[in-house]
Amino acid sequence: MTTEAQTHLLDLPNAFSELTPLISFLDGAGSQPIEIDCSKVAMLPSRCLQLLLGAEQQWRSEGLEFSVTNITEGCRRALSLMGVDANRFEDKETA
Repeated sequence: MTTEAQTHLLDLPNAFSELTPLISFLDGAGSQPIEIDCSKVAMLPSRCLQLLLGAEQQWRSEGLEFSVTNITEGCRRALSLMGVDANRFEDKETA
């Protein structure tokens, strides 16, 4: 039985945006597949990347789907500057 992923629209219009909604979503997602939609991310701050990498590792270690979708060009640039390939979140074997 496949469980549909819970989706969170990550809204980060700037590098100083509040991460509380993302943290609350991750805390409440439990043991369900999740998808983080980055279509509204102008700039991905390093503290957000830390949250995403930690969540990715946790979800995948439990055998659950974890995906980051709709990665904007600004988000890709930020990931590149921090040494992370944007395709990392699309590759299920990475974590």
